[in-house]
Amino acid sequence: MHGVSYAVYVKVSNADRVVFPDDGVTKGEVVAYYESVADYMLPFLAGRALTVERYPRGTGAKGFMQKNAPEHFTDEIDRHEVPKEDGGTTVYPVVRDPGAVAAFANLGVITFHVPPSTVADEWHPDWVIWDLDPPAGAFALVRKAAAHLREVLQSFGVETVLMTSGSNGYHLRAHLDPVADAEMVAKAARGVSALAAAAHPDEMTLAFRKADRGDRVFVDWLRNAPYSTSVVPWSLRARPGAPVAVPLAWDELDAIDPNGVRMGDVGDRLSRDPWKDATRLDLTRFAGEVEAALEEAGIELEQFDRFRS
Repeated sequence: MHGVSYAVYVKVSNADRVVFPDDGVTKGEVVAYYESVADYMLPFLAGRALTVERYPRGTGAKGFMQKNAPEHFTDEIDRHEVPKEDGGTTVYPVVRDPGAVAAFANLGVITFHVPPSTVADEWHPDWVIWDLDPPAGAFALVRKAAAHLREVLQSFGVETVLMTSGSNGYHLRAHLDPVADAEMVAKAARGVSALAAAAHPDEMTLAFRKADRGDRVFVDWLRNAPYSTSVVPWSLRARPGAPVAVPLAWDELDAIDPNGVRMGDVGDRLSRDPWKDATRLDLTRFAGEVEAALEEAGIELEQFDRFRS
């Protein structure tokens, strides 16, 4: 891909600017990449309150997170206004088509983040997500944690799709029928996390503060609140190598590191997307079973509240 820009939706400004300095990847190539994956991102991205990571001068310089969509932002987006707890509002950008993905890339966006629900039904998530956050570079440990968490979920008849984060960890995701409210989804996700951590206390933890985790993987269930965000599948990450957050088959877990798929490696992964035929989960049944399992194990979720302070 190096040296060529295939952009169709937008005219790329400063296309030859190097965005990933360690790899020589240009802005034109980043925009072209996002055009090539936009249709695959849209099922996870469209209609959701978007937060973006922008690196207008490339990933070698300081970037910033952006939630608000200023008036001069691209016309390719919708807007969704959300009140702030301390007054005022946040006006989120909302993507509706592939052209908007390309337009954001042309603005220097490297990574896209969204909540687990749409703006049309913000209190009923259609995804449940577990984000496994290990100590830096502890890939063998986070592999074990992913397998442990999958085992707990399978005990409830829940199948998940594994995803590289493009950083240090993996995500596990399941598609939901958007019938359970956000509180129920978060409680079920937290309960599963607690069961996994209780079964493997030397390897997994619910401790939010890094100082409390030791050499364990943090099972982050907090991504399931209405405006908490997680990385959008097929997003680039602003790290050396231009790694991508991509879905994996479970039999790839031992072979592919969390940052092991690079922009130039995506290739035919798009055509064998393991989410393509994933069924939606009825979380109301699942949540009741998780609550019963916690009671049987003598685990009270309130005991984990101290980890969130």
